[in-house]
Amino acid sequence: MRKEIKRQLSNDERKELLRELERIGAENIRKDLESTLLWESPDLQDETKQKLHELINDKEFLLRYFLLAAALDQQAESETARKTARKLFEQYGYEFFMKPENYFDKIYEVIGFALKIYEPKTRVIRISKEGITFFRIGGFMLTVHNISNKYGGLYRYFSSKYDNPRALLNEGILGDSLLSGLLYEKAARLYVGWITHPMLYVKIFGDDERIRSSIPMVVNGHVTKVLARTGFLDKVSVEKERNIVKAEEERKRIEELVRTFGEDRDPFLIDYGAFWVGINYCKEENPNCDQCPLKNICKKNTEFRAY
Repeated sequence: MRKEIKRQLSNDERKELLRELERIGAENIRKDLESTLLWESPDLQDETKQKLHELINDKEFLLRYFLLAAALDQQAESETARKTARKLFEQYGYEFFMKPENYFDKIYEVIGFALKIYEPKTRVIRISKEGITFFRIGGFMLTVHNISNKYGGLYRYFSSKYDNPRALLNEGILGDSLLSGLLYEKAARLYVGWITHPMLYVKIFGDDERIRSSIPMVVNGHVTKVLARTGFLDKVSVEKERNIVKAEEERKRIEELVRTFGEDRDPFLIDYGAFWVGINYCKEENPNCDQCPLKNICKKNTEFRAY
């Protein structure tokens, strides 16, 4: 069901909103990644934080570390997904990511350790917690091992075969039988952004500013909710009963609208800015409109929800 949005932004206001979302995304994306996955994570021992900090220029390690985090992050509680990736590094170290085949015979131990932390949404995916944890961590180990044997590593595979983030997403990940089995489209988009954006650490395609326009948006429920509530969208697909937005059905249309009104803006940062507002201010119940950085432009269509 697609629902008309009553209070909409003008075209000039749409452009202004995208500029503000890009600013918010740029201000928060790097420090948030550091605090949720890297050396600023408060639950890690100081020694582990130091090791992660020292590895920030190791592109092959980061490609693998972020791949595991993205695989765990889909349809899960993000906090426990990223904590699981952090704690697996703390428990098993650099070798677990660089030589996963050395842990094939310890898979029960590894999964048992992860199950103490990880909370996937098993009601959504209709499989046991044990099953999905095994599938994602075991799938990560097998995928990395196979790609390393065939191509010499993820960095060599991605950087030599694909010219830009969009090609990497569509051909390199969603077009690969192993990687597309490991990452749903939303998680694949997140992963591509993490490893290609010039503001972040891996930058597979370098610092060229032109790369930014080719990085796909993630467009999850929070992003769709914010764009509906602000009035950026003129209509949005929702579940009939509770006005819960259907992000998957709106993803391509949202990307097209952002390109139309955003001109030379950065789609991935716009996406992150909307996500950041969605989880910090634009709550499902009692959104904090008075403190929201979008308060002067938002049309406050608060009937729409992310879940």
